[in-house]
Amino acid sequence: MSPQLQPKSGSSLAGPTNVPAFEKELDRLVALARQGHKPGATFNNPSEEWLISQMHVLQDLPEAEQQKLLSEASVIDKDAAEANAAGRAAGRAWPEVVVRLNTGGYAFFSQLGVVRRPDLTQYFIDGFAKNRDGVVFSTESQTLFAEVFAHINDYMEEKLASGDTIVQSDRQVGDAPGRSFHARQMLFGTRYMQIPMMWRQLTFPASEEISRQEPDILEVSLPHWLEDLGLPDELKQRVRDAGLTQLVFKAPTKGLSLHLGFDYVGEHKMGPLSIAMFKVKEVDGLAIQAALSMARAKTLAGQNKNTALITIGPSLHGKSTLTIMLELANSELAKKLNLDPDADEGVYPMNDDIVLLQPLKEPVKVTKDGKESTLYYGIDGTENNLYAMPFGLNKEEDPITFEAVRGTDEDPNTEETLENVPVDLDSGAPNFLSNPVRNMRVTLSRTRLVTKKGANDILKKITNGRETEGVHVPVEDTDQVFWQAVMRQNTVVPPLRRLTPEQYIRVLMYGEAVQMGAAIGAIGRPYVEYFSDPFIIGLEDQNANNLYNIVKKIEEGGLEQQYFVFNTGGVGADTNDQASGAKYKKIPRELTLMLQEALLRDAVKFQYESHLGSDIAVAIVDKSGNEVLDLRDDWLPENIYGAEDYSQRITELSRRRFYGENSEDKAGILRYTKVLNGLYDLSDIPVPNNERELTWLLSFFWNVDQAYDTLADLDANRAEGSAPDAAVSQGLQDIYAKATASELSLPSSASAALASLGLRAS
Repeated sequence: MSPQLQPKSGSSLAGPTNVPAFEKELDRLVALARQGHKPGATFNNPSEEWLISQMHVLQDLPEAEQQKLLSEASVIDKDAAEANAAGRAAGRAWPEVVVRLNTGGYAFFSQLGVVRRPDLTQYFIDGFAKNRDGVVFSTESQTLFAEVFAHINDYMEEKLASGDTIVQSDRQVGDAPGRSFHARQMLFGTRYMQIPMMWRQLTFPASEEISRQEPDILEVSLPHWLEDLGLPDELKQRVRDAGLTQLVFKAPTKGLSLHLGFDYVGEHKMGPLSIAMFKVKEVDGLAIQAALSMARAKTLAGQNKNTALITIGPSLHGKSTLTIMLELANSELAKKLNLDPDADEGVYPMNDDIVLLQPLKEPVKVTKDGKESTLYYGIDGTENNLYAMPFGLNKEEDPITFEAVRGTDEDPNTEETLENVPVDLDSGAPNFLSNPVRNMRVTLSRTRLVTKKGANDILKKITNGRETEGVHVPVEDTDQVFWQAVMRQNTVVPPLRRLTPEQYIRVLMYGEAVQMGAAIGAIGRPYVEYFSDPFIIGLEDQNANNLYNIVKKIEEGGLEQQYFVFNTGGVGADTNDQASGAKYKKIPRELTLMLQEALLRDAVKFQYESHLGSDIAVAIVDKSGNEVLDLRDDWLPENIYGAEDYSQRITELSRRRFYGENSEDKAGILRYTKVLNGLYDLSDIPVPNNERELTWLLSFFWNVDQAYDTLADLDANRAEGSAPDAAVSQGLQDIYAKATASELSLPSSASAALASLGLRAS
């Protein structure tokens, strides 16, 4: 890792003192999981048929047991309706049973939680700077879990020796040759067979040879660990007293993600992915929560361009929509632009969650259309299929995705796999219009989707036959990369903006989102999530630094890149707390998709907007420059709010984005003090109003370990960083002068600190 991000002893970025007894048991656990089952053991990579044979399928149960479960279901349905009526997600969708669908597939219902729980995720800090916002596994917790791990290890040792109880699945994360990871899942018990079944669907097969090798990544899962392990009652009570009955424990340097007390598949799929993300970050790459696709589209100039679309954003904010639903053949926009149909066009979906930006072992030189470039990074999807949100899915509005999920009457999808989707028991059909837990999921077959989209030949055309299928970008054959972000929190920003690389990375740092159900929290609540990723391991600041270095290196190599942000929410709301008001308008999905297509066709007209300091989309134009769609009156916030109101809203938003409302507000990005100074232009930063804001500003440009609230505290800790260069120091002096002219008030004790920090008193 970058030397400047290595924590010093006593730093706020350093982890707690590690407990030797705990580390000993942790290493033993890792060693046992790496050892795995003996070849030929029944529980060693059993078949899908075997997994299904262990399932508690409703239709196969005795009538009396079915009726008991249906009675329980009616109570759950009533509780869910009450929760939904109050604006909350339900705790469960159905009882602990599997329902066979009319396609021959299966519906599962999680019982121990229905969303991912970053608040219950804790990290073992071992040789790297800790997360600013993550929960560190404390010395006290280590002492307690030295005993717990000893019991887990004894239990694991016994079961591996007998070859039973622990279901082992060996798979691959990613499919890029030389850039994929061997991951092993160890599930204790056969009670929740959806965990290995769906995880296998989301990963790539591992050969028998690879399966016998030590894995790169381990996921160990004990859903009912307090009941199954035979722990002493007093130990269980201490665990309860510590509030650790449910725990996702990550030891990234050991390659381990341990899950205690969970059955929601989304948590289990993220376990191995988060470790892969750390491993990539260790070698100065980066993992991002993003959708990924390849598009081959004809521009207004008549040129077919191959574009890698990387769309970063929080769960349920539209990433998958831009990946899955974008259609170029016979599109409405193509007709508006008078473009002739072209059989070579299409969109090839690759990924909808985690994308890895990995340095190539050796740079690759390519010549395309007489232009030579050098490739330094791979752009790799991680999952074989898509873990998608099917809420609202219907055949009339989205026949392609619907048939990819369900199949047709003539060709039903016998591998249809659903999680927390209500099912009509009379018909055996899922009800995608009822979403009691606000987080229903489906394993969406990527190959079926590609077929239904008529995109089977797109990758072949892009690569001139070199590749026909996969989830890694063929960078050798890529003309340009579109770095995109989706957000829906602030209704004062327009539907589409074009950004500089620095602005784009700052948008990711803002992490502005609205709670949609994929994580715990009140539906509709605005929140911020740095880089849209609640599972960053290690110092968050490094993600911004690594991405900046990556895009600059790609730029150096000659591959064209552009940067955009979509507002997939609405415009004109009274406040950011609610999507409502007399002027509020929801941005329709159709408009977002049309703008995406227009970008690919080079048909978007941009104008510079001084308040935002970036280009905004004002129209879609044809090859003659005629506007076929005008965005100004209906969709530009300045015209909706009025110039004065709009300017005031942007000013307030900018202030919060840099400083936050207070020292506890995660929205203020100056708190990420180890971010490269070059990512921030001083002219973009509002003048500080008080001592805390001034200190945050200086903390950032001094690159100390944290944003301090007082000048005295910063002065006392300035040795953590270093003084900014002369140009930045002069810029800070100018900002300070403007602040004092605006009646910035500082305590008398601040004078000495200011001088130590290089500022002259006004």
